[in-house]
Amino acid sequence: MIDSSPDNKQAQLQVIEDKAPWTFRQTLTGILLTMVPWMALAIALPNIGSTPKSSTPLSFNLDLSAAIITIIISAMIEGAFLIAPFYYATKAFSEVKPRARKVFHALGFRKVSLRRAVFWIFGLMLAIFAVNFLYSTTITFFHLNLQTNDQVLLARSKQEPLTTYATLFAAAFIAPFCEEIFFRGFVFPGLRLRMRVGAAIVVSSLLFAIAHADPGSFPVLLIIGLALAIIRWRTASIWPAMFLHMLNNGIGAASILLVMWGVIR
Repeated sequence: MIDSSPDNKQAQLQVIEDKAPWTFRQTLTGILLTMVPWMALAIALPNIGSTPKSSTPLSFNLDLSAAIITIIISAMIEGAFLIAPFYYATKAFSEVKPRARKVFHALGFRKVSLRRAVFWIFGLMLAIFAVNFLYSTTITFFHLNLQTNDQVLLARSKQEPLTTYATLFAAAFIAPFCEEIFFRGFVFPGLRLRMRVGAAIVVSSLLFAIAHADPGSFPVLLIIGLALAIIRWRTASIWPAMFLHMLNNGIGAASILLVMWGVIR
């Protein structure tokens, strides 16, 4: 017996809309060709455009130059996440018009209920806060010698404030846009072609956490990845995930700025 209720119809529609037009093999190829060079660049990025370590602040001109270089390089590296999604999505609709609309729709750029989006964003943001607090408390209680990218950034901010602002800008605005298209717009629906939803959520989240090359923050990054994949699945759109990602990174950037400005310690 087929349930013709509105909820069941919506669920069936969501399943149809979430079916990736690219293949599972193309998904794996896109992951491999993106993640390998990305990891190499992500590890090298802190040393690109940076000056030798010094206890004295950089001159304004030197810091400004480094900040501009940081923005450009960050945009280029994050932009690498867009190549595979748009290549395979465009290839899948090569004979369809209007192609651009189909491509963006396949990558998750779809309308979503505002009430539904706010519900999931608010709930998952609280969960991320709780995990962050628990993780920080655990590190402090057990005196774990774990260094995160945030700590490295704060240490550098004393000598390179403008470069730090540029890095925070890229993290809050550029990274969420590019990473959501890749991990939740391309990888997640591609994995679902052969995996159950739960497995696709976990695998895409693991890849997301690994891509950040931040061992000290890996558990938190994994939870953030799970939250982003869940909201992508429950809303069938990457808009809420993108907003949640920007919100999380923006709050993190704001906290670093407050420390830099001496408002909090």
